[in-house]
Amino acid sequence: MKLPVHSKGKSATSPPAVFAVSVLLLLAVALPSFGLTIQFKLSGSYGLFALDDVNRSLAGWEGFTKKLAAATKGWSYEGGDVGRIRGGFDVEGEFLLSLTPRWAVGVGSGFTYGEAAENATSIDVLRSSVPYIYARPTNVTAVPLVLTGYRLWPLGRKLHVYAGAGAGWVRAKYSGREAVKKQSSAGFAYSNEVSASGHGTLVQGIAGIKYAHDGSLGVFLEAAWRRARVDALGNEAGTLYFYEEYLQTLDFWQSKMSVLDEPPAGETFRSVRKAVVDCSGVVLKLGFFVKF
Repeated sequence: MKLPVHSKGKSATSPPAVFAVSVLLLLAVALPSFGLTIQFKLSGSYGLFALDDVNRSLAGWEGFTKKLAAATKGWSYEGGDVGRIRGGFDVEGEFLLSLTPRWAVGVGSGFTYGEAAENATSIDVLRSSVPYIYARPTNVTAVPLVLTGYRLWPLGRKLHVYAGAGAGWVRAKYSGREAVKKQSSAGFAYSNEVSASGHGTLVQGIAGIKYAHDGSLGVFLEAAWRRARVDALGNEAGTLYFYEEYLQTLDFWQSKMSVLDEPPAGETFRSVRKAVVDCSGVVLKLGFFVKF
């Protein structure tokens, strides 16, 4: 199935997110007259990812580069290891509507970023006595829009614990490219860039504790488990596929992720399927809230 084209210059903010935030801002003005209140939560977090396809692709490039250095006359592998993307940092905002002292509902969005940069994916290769550095910088981003319901239990006048469950939508983007430079050079030259994006669903469970410093300001600590899987990514050129390709000259099956107009086929390809960007995992948040 073909995906909508997402231009690079287009904002990641979706129309549903803009509409939801606009409605809640209007409600923040009107609801106090009905005895209801709105809070705004802002947090920073770190979450673990399950990026199997992305990390297998990085490992495939690492194996290919080492075997190519060993098989090429006058070249030699000198060291270095390619890291993996284990998790990402997140900035998230949420508008929370308190329906009763014990129940609340919120709508939130944010931006998550995970990266294996040049210095984390570098391999040193000596080419005819000239040292080179090869790298495979790769990053994954995610923009969620989530509706969450909360149940609160007071531990005192200012301290509460809470639990919640939510569901929504997530837009994910994958980007990877190859980089090379002489060790003495200042910057890398880049090639073979792969970039694709797509949409998927998100569900999450939350547990946290919050402390109200005064009537309008407080802090919170929160842990969440989130399932956010996108398995249909692409761009105007086609669909993002994961596969293994057999390189006969190196006797090596290389794991790859590529955007193609149709899935690769033939004896030199196996494990062919649509690539998955899976940002599921545990998320730890620390932030503050403001009561309107």
